[in-house]
Amino acid sequence: MVAIGIVYATGSTIYTVSLREGLSRVIVEKVTDANAEVPESTLEVRFVGQALGTFIAWPTHLLKVISKKHKV
Repeated sequence: MVAIGIVYATGSTIYTVSLREGLSRVIVEKVTDANAEVPESTLEVRFVGQALGTFIAWPTHLLKVISKKHKV
């Protein structure tokens, strides 16, 4: 585990860029390994430590659900 975040089921873009199939829209809330490379790097974010508080694309098969919360 390199980070904890929230997966957003709605929305198919991040900053106007469409997500490819197999990727999920995630916002990183806590970093546990700042030096781990993100699987889908951008010009701004190459390492998990740079992604804190940011929406990033993350391969869906690499996500592990630890809690399900629904906003009303």
